[in-house]
Amino acid sequence: MDDSSKKPSLHNAKTHIEEAASEILEAGKKRANEIYEESIKKVTQAEVNIEECANKFIWKIKENPLTSVLIAGGIGYLLAKIMKK
Repeated sequence: MDDSSKKPSLHNAKTHIEEAASEILEAGKKRANEIYEESIKKVTQAEVNIEECANKFIWKIKENPLTSVLIAGGIGYLLAKIMKK
């Protein structure tokens, strides 16, 4: 057996490995892009939810300003007591 008989099989193996690596790389890129797109959608939805909650909170404060001030004062008082201990 001489070295010339091994070269084609090594070349084929190298080509096969390169093709497999390329396929894995492309699949990884595709999956990373899918995850990125899903993340963008979830962040956008979270922003919408936060904005809705903030608007409800502001509306409640405007609806009952005295109650809101008293609650905030009570929470501040309790936090001050807890922090002193």
